Amino acid sequence: MVNLTIDDKQVTAPKNSTIYDAAKINGIKIPILCHDKKLKPFGACRMCLVEVEQMRGRQVPACTTPITEGMIIRTSTPDIIKARKMVLELLLLNHPIDCPVCDKGGDCDLQNLTYEYKVNANRFSDEKFHHEIDYSNPLIERDMNRCVLCGKCARICDEIVSFGALTFISRGIETKIGCEFEGSLNCEFCGSCVSVCPVGSLLARPFKFKARFWALTNQKSVCGYCGTGCNLTLGVKDNKVLTTVYDENQGFHNGQLCCRGRFGYQFINSDKRLTTPLVRKNGSLTEATWDEALELVAARLKDAGSSAAALATPRLTNEELVLFKRLMETAGSANYDHSAGYAHAALTEGFARSFGAAASPATILDIQKSDLLLVIKTDSYETHPVIGFEINMAVKNKGVKLNILSDKRGKLSKLPDAQTLVHTPGSEIAVINALAKTILDDKLAAGTAAAIPGYADLEKALAGFTPEAVAGQSGLTASAIKRLANDYAKAEKALILFPIGNAYPGHNADLASAVANLALLTGKLGTEGSGVLCMAEKNNSQGAVDMGFYATSGLNAGQIMDGCASGAIKTLFVAGENPVVSYPNRTAISAALDKVEFLVVSDLFMTETAAMADVVLPACSFAEKEGTFTSVDRRVQHIKPAIGKIGQSRTDFEIFGQLIAKLGGQAPATPATVFGEIAASAPGYAGMSYASLGETGAFAPVAVTAAFVVPKTVAVEPVAGKLALVTGSALYHNGTLSQFGEGPMHVCPEGYLELSRTDAAKLKIQENDLLNVASAIGSTKLKARITPRMPEGVLFSPYHFGAAAVNQVWSGAPVTWVTVTK
Repeated sequence: MVNLTIDDKQVTAPKNSTIYDAAKINGIKIPILCHDKKLKPFGACRMCLVEVEQMRGRQVPACTTPITEGMIIRTSTPDIIKARKMVLELLLLNHPIDCPVCDKGGDCDLQNLTYEYKVNANRFSDEKFHHEIDYSNPLIERDMNRCVLCGKCARICDEIVSFGALTFISRGIETKIGCEFEGSLNCEFCGSCVSVCPVGSLLARPFKFKARFWALTNQKSVCGYCGTGCNLTLGVKDNKVLTTVYDENQGFHNGQLCCRGRFGYQFINSDKRLTTPLVRKNGSLTEATWDEALELVAARLKDAGSSAAALATPRLTNEELVLFKRLMETAGSANYDHSAGYAHAALTEGFARSFGAAASPATILDIQKSDLLLVIKTDSYETHPVIGFEINMAVKNKGVKLNILSDKRGKLSKLPDAQTLVHTPGSEIAVINALAKTILDDKLAAGTAAAIPGYADLEKALAGFTPEAVAGQSGLTASAIKRLANDYAKAEKALILFPIGNAYPGHNADLASAVANLALLTGKLGTEGSGVLCMAEKNNSQGAVDMGFYATSGLNAGQIMDGCASGAIKTLFVAGENPVVSYPNRTAISAALDKVEFLVVSDLFMTETAAMADVVLPACSFAEKEGTFTSVDRRVQHIKPAIGKIGQSRTDFEIFGQLIAKLGGQAPATPATVFGEIAASAPGYAGMSYASLGETGAFAPVAVTAAFVVPKTVAVEPVAGKLALVTGSALYHNGTLSQFGEGPMHVCPEGYLELSRTDAAKLKIQENDLLNVASAIGSTKLKARITPRMPEGVLFSPYHFGAAAVNQVWSGAPVTWVTVTK
């Protein structure tokens, strides 16, 4: 620590701090426009000028000047105040005084500083700027007339998002922020630039003219989309969520959000929300009372016994999942599951047998503390964009080496010095086995590896996975495989990351065990910056696993669907899941649901699955309930209601509790009571309470019991005359819920088929051509998207969309062989 004096106050600060950091740490305010804690110091605005006695009273920028022992600093002398007023006058010289119609009013740093320093006149005069306002972007409005050239938008887009959509253009008085070739903004639409803009130069169009910032009530919450566990501040007025409010001090990500977190909140107050219970009468769903609907459901569950089953979305809270499980057990059934059954197998089977725990032995915080990141599939950026930002910062700011093993290239492949090995689809487990074989053959294994159970069996099983043998089936070279193995083994700290979810059936228990073997072989486990991070898809996917809401003694999701088709499952309760769209083989799923005698759906919207139900129960969003979510790295976070319930909707906690009571069981009165039970029984949750979680949450620790497991590999044989289709996630979407978010649908409103330029040329396909895609189970029509990232012979389609759905041709295999015609 460094000792210094600020405004006659003796303070201390870490030795790598700037004057601005030291002042902030000690509660001393220094005004600033161009600084954000996530960004490198820039020193553009000069509002943070201070005097340093050792520099003969010279005025220096606090944000770029490092502290030294004994430094004496003054932050508000008359000369400093005078200098800051002049800076404000110069900024206002060309800045339009249009505060009454500027959406930033009340949240504008320039406006607030002008008020604070009483700048009510200007000694300078000049013509205002007349830049054309860019209204073309569906989410972000750009008015460069209001820009103060702080550079924060360009810097965050470069340093964190790593897209580089914005930059400084021209020089001197003509300098402005713009896009390449003076074009319109066309980017990832994460809104990071909007969040850090200190004035009204960049605005979120969905929020424009909805409310003034001072009229909003800020409610802290946790994002309801992916499993990263990003913290949110929801701006609420008149019981509506109108925007997300940026807070640089919130969460491990310092307020950084992706497109769906920043702009996908509209589903909460959508006019498509279900607001009243519905019961099917004479073939049509008609409005009913809650008593009527619940009595009907309870009567069916009471009679169903083991012929009842349940499917849940992992967007439910931990407390709701516990209660749903209890409801099924009260009804006499052990048939419950989530995420199609296979999408959690990497945790519940793979990690469970390799690590003795169905959880990742690493955290998101390890990413920037590592020396090498091995990312399985470039889709990791699309599935969890804020984790992608962490990877960006690790590589660009910390010099972390990035190696990628994927069936296609992607955003991560563009990072500095990133090495991407593009393998044939479905061969990743074989390649990972070859990495393990190389590590053994080159004597790179840790000395402790041989003592781990299963070592001898693994060594024997890997005999056939030489780099030369695997090169043939993977499309890689033996030298590339050896280089990747050596990079990983020789790094002092290395972290493996891979996504799981409904769209990634190949990322199963065997893939999880294969990557676990690598970490165990090299001893890269249990230390900071090392381990394996399994990136589960939904906001509470890890929580669903921790709560045990998956098949143990009963039927899994696939078997439940088979039971519906055969008549063995007579009553099915679906809470928040939409199997018709998100499960493979839509024709078979629809037929199975059509055959089930009694289908109950609780959901926010009339989804394709809900439309087939006998009873539909209107449920609440995450913004209307209390409970906990557990992120991919087991950070447990508490959420509270941000708004009142929409219409007659009820939380799933209330729905399950009332049904338990109607079945004669005892339902806990509050989510806090259930969380107390969780803390008493769930591994790692001991000692937790809502009070102890606070706003930052707490990690549920993972106790590892290591064992080597021989993963199964299935060779994917090419089919003559057909192309390999792989499914996955689009950057702007998560599951099927994001279809109801205005922001994501503005940017990516429909499914598509992505193919290489070579394949497009062979098939004479142009961009946006409507293509007929056919497989052994069906066909669908998708628009063509031609990109350089796809290998020849490989197609990609996201799975989120109900219309022109890819699951009409995708059977659930890791690779589906299809034909494509115009």
